[in-house]
Amino acid sequence: MTPSSSLYSTRIQNQVVHLVLRQWSLPVHGSTCLRGVLPPQGGDEAVCVAVGRKDACAPDLNVYEVPLIQDGIVIDADEVVGIVRVAQTADPFYRTFYRDDEGDLTQMPSLVLDLLDIRGDRRPAASAPEATPSPDDRVLLVGVLPLAPGRHRLYWSSGDWPGIIASDVENSGSPEALRTVAARALPDAHRAQPSKDPYCWRIAPLLAS
Repeated sequence: MTPSSSLYSTRIQNQVVHLVLRQWSLPVHGSTCLRGVLPPQGGDEAVCVAVGRKDACAPDLNVYEVPLIQDGIVIDADEVVGIVRVAQTADPFYRTFYRDDEGDLTQMPSLVLDLLDIRGDRRPAASAPEATPSPDDRVLLVGVLPLAPGRHRLYWSSGDWPGIIASDVENSGSPEALRTVAARALPDAHRAQPSKDPYCWRIAPLLAS
């Protein structure tokens, strides 16, 4: 992964988070709703979108991993949500909900959606758009996941860190409250501790506002 494609993927992950927050708990197909976004494991050029029933929380969610750059094809945030929507009407395997009775996030699988299988032929792009770092790129929100009613885990990425840092937040659980927290909160990276969550490097408290 080149620096420019890595930054492009991080930006798209950030855009998908805010797109999902605007459509929080809205159906993508039948009673299946958008419930969260996760950064990919292993630093791949991808984004993971969690779906489930309207009030579902981890681990009672299904997680789709959508490649962002595949065979020269570049995907944007709107297309990521579109691919997940199409997947809901695809093979029943992709609509099988996962449940871990012990609530262990390490057991939550990602089902990789092959872009070309889901979307068919598309116009290829030569490469990912060039990305120029700016102050706004230092810390970007790349994930949000409901852990329990009114409790969410937020995930951030920064070029200054070797991995993703996450923080748990408590709020009313309303879409408006969650969007407000997501827009303002940042992790206290200096107090980050090792994490067992496979989607992040460390867990940290939020910076005092």
